[in-house]
Amino acid sequence: MRNQKKKLRLIYVGFTIALVLLLIGGGYFVYAAMTAQDQKANDFQVGQVETKLLEDFTGVTEIETGKDVKKEVLIENTGTIKQFIRVMVLPEVRAPIVGDTNKQVLPLVIGKDLLLENMATADWKDGGDGYYYYIKDAVEPKKKTSKLFESIKLSNSLAKQYDATAFSIYLKVETVNCAEFAYRDAWWQGNTPTDQPLKTIDDVLKMKVENQI
Repeated sequence: MRNQKKKLRLIYVGFTIALVLLLIGGGYFVYAAMTAQDQKANDFQVGQVETKLLEDFTGVTEIETGKDVKKEVLIENTGTIKQFIRVMVLPEVRAPIVGDTNKQVLPLVIGKDLLLENMATADWKDGGDGYYYYIKDAVEPKKKTSKLFESIKLSNSLAKQYDATAFSIYLKVETVNCAEFAYRDAWWQGNTPTDQPLKTIDDVLKMKVENQI
């Protein structure tokens, strides 16, 4: 039985990247230099929040369970201002249904069924809400994050029903400017987390915001 599981393969592999840039109301951050006499704005700089998802993926058409597949993921700040970054990793498996043109969606749990290997856990923090938060720095313009992960592996314990299925990974990137506290408004509906692990993430990010009082 163990040997059979090792031979299971997921075919028609499609790695699809969905790059979503979250431009909140503060996404375009305006700096105004004010005169003390008449409070007239006399100088403006407009910054843009833009990112690019970079990946190094050895394209394959078939993945064998238990085998590493190179897939490096990192984010580059292509805008003009510093920004906070988080990434959602969404695996999806679709299996054919006999006698039906539709397909059945099968669960694939990260950390159990799908392993993200060589993660930079000191730089990226799992928020427990589906997102990985980059906590090392507020990323400067033209700079890159460290790699979120470097390879993936499907568990040997996957059941027979996963054989000959279509497997995709979607990466959703969200960025926000570093104004105080724009990330809370954009990502947590303006709330300050009190539960872990988001509390730890907030404790780190709040020390990196701009315009601290």
